[in-house]
Formats: sequence, structure tokens, C-alpha cells
Amino acid sequence: MSTPKRSNRFTGVGLALALLLICEPAARGQSASPVAASAAPDLAGIYQVISDRITLPGGLTNNGSPAAISLLPAAMQQAKAMNLKQDPWRMCQPIGQFRMTAIPGNKIEFLPVKGMIVMLYEDLSHGLMRTIFTARGHPAKIEETWLGDSVAKWESGTLVVDTTGFNDRTWLNEEGAQHSDALHLVERIRPILSGKYLEYKVTAEDPKTLVKPYTYTRYYEKITTEILEDVCEYAE
Repeated sequence: MSTPKRSNRFTGVGLALALLLICEPAARGQSASPVAASAAPDLAGIYQVISDRITLPGGLTNNGSPAAISLLPAAMQQAKAMNLKQDPWRMCQPIGQFRMTAIPGNKIEFLPVKGMIVMLYEDLSHGLMRTIFTARGHPAKIEETWLGDSVAKWESGTLVVDTTGFNDRTWLNEEGAQHSDALHLVERIRPILSGKYLEYKVTAEDPKTLVKPYTYTRYYEKITTEILEDVCEYAE
């Protein structure tokens, strides 16, 4: 994968505090589900994806990748026709959570707020900020965006995030695979090994482009360092 020029300018603490102030009024008046309010694990913290070379206790390793999806014939032809120089990654544009979760070295922060969980990517240019709503379902009409509309619920100790409503500006992988307006992502996130790690499973469903739903897994380690603003600077 070609790596755009990066610039680490300052920590994201100020950004995080601003987001909390912004998001709290937006969530005011919403009540979280009983599970989210009582028995749900605390996801708050900063996490970084582990290397594919690492094996965690129990034989847990990263498995699969966006490159391994199976495309329908028409989608495969479309991918082959794409100009790979226009990959959103190379253009310093958001690449969507299906790809972002698997990026080596990816660092994220979860900030639980009343009625939602704010998710920050250190790589702001490619990841942006996500608002995962825990106190509402999808609206009847969803405005299509880079990261879609994300709603979540707790199933035992796993946060299940359901996302739909993507625009057509992200790719499914660096090989030019496109998605349709039917793209639907399900993320299953759960703390493991006494909260020292997150197991992060991502499933993509798109009956218009994918032969079948595809799931891959990444493990994220909880870390104590701050996230930075990792800004991509496009260079031709």
C-alpha cells in the first residue's frame, strides 16, 4: 500500500474534549438501554491494532483482510477498470471503516457519551470521527456519508454496531473493489483478556457486489499513550 506523507502536529486531547462538549447536548434527552447503562463493559480508552505476527494467549491472531473479499463478476470487472492512483487512501480521503480497521498500526479512541459512543481515529484524514448511537435506531431516511449511519446495542459483553447509508466515495480495498448503496457493515467489538485487548470483527454484506458476506478479525491492544492528529498530506 502506498503511504501518503504524514504530519503529526499535536495531541487529540483538545479535540476529544471539544467533541464531548459537542456531543453531550446532542445526546441529551436520550436514554441508553438498560444493558448499556449497567452491565456493558467500559470501552473508554485508546487502542492500537496488533501486528499480524503476534499471537495472543489462546492462539488468537488477526485473521482475514479486505483484500480477501469475493466479488461478483460485474463488480470484479469494475474493480479492474479503476485507476488505482485514485484510491481514496492515496488521495488523503476517508477510506471507510471496513478498510480502516485493518490498517497496520491503526490507533483509535472510544469516548462513551450519554446516548452514543464517539470513536476517534488518530489518522483523521483517512478515518474521520464516528458517532455510534446507542439510544436510537436508524432513521427512516439516511443521508449517505463516508462512514454511514451507525447504531449499536450490547449483546452480553459485545458491542454490535450496525452501519448503513454509505456514499459511493469509498473503496472496499486497495485493489479497486467498489461497493453499492446496499453495503451493510456489522462490527462486533468485545474486550478480552481482562480488558487488555479488544476483539474486533467486521462483516461486510453487499448483495450487489459481493459473492457472500465477508468477515475479518483484528485484535487491538489497550495502550496508555495519547492519540495524535495524524494528518495526511497529499503529494502527487
